[in-house]
Amino acid sequence: MPLPSSVSSIQTLSRFKRFKGLGFEAELWEDKQKEAADLIDRLKSVVSIYTAEVVMGNVERGRMSDRERWVKVWQLYEDLVSQHNTLGQKIDFSELKQKIDRYFFFDMCINLSNSLARPIQEGKNKAAKIIQGEFPGGISDIEAYNKRREQNNFESRVDEAFKFTANGNLAEKMLDLAETAKRNLKDNFDIEIEFDADLIKRLKRISNLYVNRPVVPTDELNAWADGRE
Repeated sequence: MPLPSSVSSIQTLSRFKRFKGLGFEAELWEDKQKEAADLIDRLKSVVSIYTAEVVMGNVERGRMSDRERWVKVWQLYEDLVSQHNTLGQKIDFSELKQKIDRYFFFDMCINLSNSLARPIQEGKNKAAKIIQGEFPGGISDIEAYNKRREQNNFESRVDEAFKFTANGNLAEKMLDLAETAKRNLKDNFDIEIEFDADLIKRLKRISNLYVNRPVVPTDELNAWADGRE
């Protein structure tokens, strides 16, 4: 049974190196192989950078204007990665995937921000009226007044939400914010606020997806991120 051509070539090259007269040619051939391998590695780096630029450009372009933007982003990403694999280019796109995931989680969460903030702000407005009623004749006790104001000083939205997503679970942060607001208003002002059950359920699902990354996009998640549901 004849040997595969690659094995035969290696054995031939090995025999060449036994001959003094052909030593130079054999070493030169090995140098050319190394140069080719180095060139391939550099080209992979270029391809990786180019692919990242193309995909991230689509992620950042036309934000909140295209109702099916995330469907197109994920399709582009999958197409490019698939084509590279088909061509035998084994490139690590994990860093690019992490960047895409960051925007994806941000969009899924930020579309819920107003619905979460609304009952919190309404509760804070009620608390402000209670404080105003406690000091009807003007503020004679500034310390007591400031204390009550401080009790009503808490977030209704996550500050710098996108920056937070660099290293944090935005959905979990929003759930914590909601729980803190609900507790503060009840304990300090006896004000009850309620959040939409589906809103809280979705934030919990998104938080769980974040914990179990990398995320696998689905039609439902794309709709959440695009604000279609």
